[in-house]
Amino acid sequence: MEVRVEFNNDNQIKARLKRAQIQYAPVMLEYCRIKAGEFEDYMKSNAPWRDRTGNARRGLKAIVKQSRKGYVTTIELSHSVYYGVYLEYYHGGRYAIINPTIRVKGPDLTRDLDGYIRYLM
Repeated sequence: MEVRVEFNNDNQIKARLKRAQIQYAPVMLEYCRIKAGEFEDYMKSNAPWRDRTGNARRGLKAIVKQSRKGYVTTIELSHSVYYGVYLEYYHGGRYAIINPTIRVKGPDLTRDLDGYIRYLM
């Protein structure tokens, strides 16, 4: 799959990127917030361990961050309990939920963003 965009000069590229950054950074931020909510719900619903206190499940988070200029938007998936790292990496990954969430939900996010970028071009 290839996306090809042709410009006549550097100024045209700079102007297009600046317009995209100003117009679409807020849209991207809101889209990622919606997706982060979906990721968090998925993690909490599909965590493979049996709850004892419920702290680990309640502590699953998906947080959206955007750089100051809006060029980079990230969705961070994390545990808020200290033993989250053990759930993810010990016991052969039997209790992991972050990487499985990325494997299941990530392709949808990538496909949507691909369409969005094509729309911008």
